[in-house]
Amino acid sequence: MSSLIRKSAITPIKSPLFILLLNLLLVSNISYGQSLFDTFGGQTTTRSGSPSDFTSSQLVTERIHRISESRRIFILTNSNQGFSRGDYISLVLDNDLAVRALVAETTDDNLAGIKILQIYSLTLWNRLREGRQVQVIRGDDTAFRLARQDQQSEDRGIIQDERDLFDEMTFLENDLIFGEDGNREINQDNIVSVYLGLIEGIDNDGTTRRYNQLNGSWSYQFQDNIWVEAAYGRTVINDFPNPQLDTTFTNMTLKVKYTVSAPFHSYVKPYIGYQILDATAPGAGEPDGTLTPEELDAELRRLENLKKSELIFGVTGLKRLVPGWFIRGDFGSDAISIGLALEF
Repeated sequence: MSSLIRKSAITPIKSPLFILLLNLLLVSNISYGQSLFDTFGGQTTTRSGSPSDFTSSQLVTERIHRISESRRIFILTNSNQGFSRGDYISLVLDNDLAVRALVAETTDDNLAGIKILQIYSLTLWNRLREGRQVQVIRGDDTAFRLARQDQQSEDRGIIQDERDLFDEMTFLENDLIFGEDGNREINQDNIVSVYLGLIEGIDNDGTTRRYNQLNGSWSYQFQDNIWVEAAYGRTVINDFPNPQLDTTFTNMTLKVKYTVSAPFHSYVKPYIGYQILDATAPGAGEPDGTLTPEELDAELRRLENLKKSELIFGVTGLKRLVPGWFIRGDFGSDAISIGLALEF
C-alpha cells in the first residue's frame, strides 16, 4: 500500500481538465499585460495627435463678418449652423487656438455675435481681421489644446478664472454691430482730447512766429461719421507787445469733421471750421512816462495784429493705441498739434 502511495505522489497529473485550466490561466495573464500596455499607448497617441485629425463635426469653417472697435465683439457667419446662442466656442487660425468666446446672439440670416472671453494667443488675436476665414470648435476645446504641445504659455490665459468672464447680460447694443452702428467707423459718440499746438502769431518786430499752446477739445458724432468739435486753447506770451508786458493769447475753434478709416487702426478726419484768436495785455497803450505816443500806438497795433477771425481747414489723424485711447495729430491752417484723445 505504501509503495502505491509513493508512486502516485511522484506521478505527473495528466488530467485533460487540469491542463486546460492551466493554459487558460497563462493566456489570461499574457492578454491582460498586453491590454494594459495598449491602454497607455492609446492615451499617449491621443495626447500627441494633430489638430488636423479633428472631424468636420468638431471643426467648422466660418468667416469674420465684422469686428467692434474694442475687438471684444466679433460678428461671424454661421452658415454651417454649427453653434447657437449660449454656446461656448473657440476660434482656430492657422491650425492653432486663437480665442475663446461666448455666442451672445444669432440672426435668421446666418450671422452670430460673439464676445471674447479668453485670448489664447495675442499674435493670432491681432491677426483676426474682417473677411478672414477661421475654424470654430463648439464646446470643450481640451482635446485640441492637448494636441498642441508647443503652445506658448505666455500667450495663454489673459482671463484666469470665471470671475473674469462676461455673461450675456453685460452685452450692450453698441457692442454688437447689428443695425445703424455698423455704418460708423468709430462707434462711440464722444471724443475728448488734450493736445499741444503751434499757433501762428507775430513777434515784436512784426515777423511771423509760432507759439506753443495747450488745447482741449470735445467732439460729438451727431450723424454717422460726421462730427462737430469745439476747442479752446490758451497761452501767455512773455515780453509782448513790449519787454515790460505779457499777453494772454487765446484760441477758440469750431469744426465739422468727417471720419475715413485708414490702415493699422487709424482714422483720417478732414475738417472745415472757424477760428477766433484773441489777445489781451493789461497796460498796453497806456502812458507810463517811458514811451512816446507813437510807441504806445505801435503796441496796440501789434496786439491787434495778433487777433484773428477766419475760416480754417485741415485734417486730423487718430491712431488707436489701446481700446478707447488714440494718439491725435492735426495739420491745418489754424494749427499744427499732437496729443491724446479718449472716446466714450
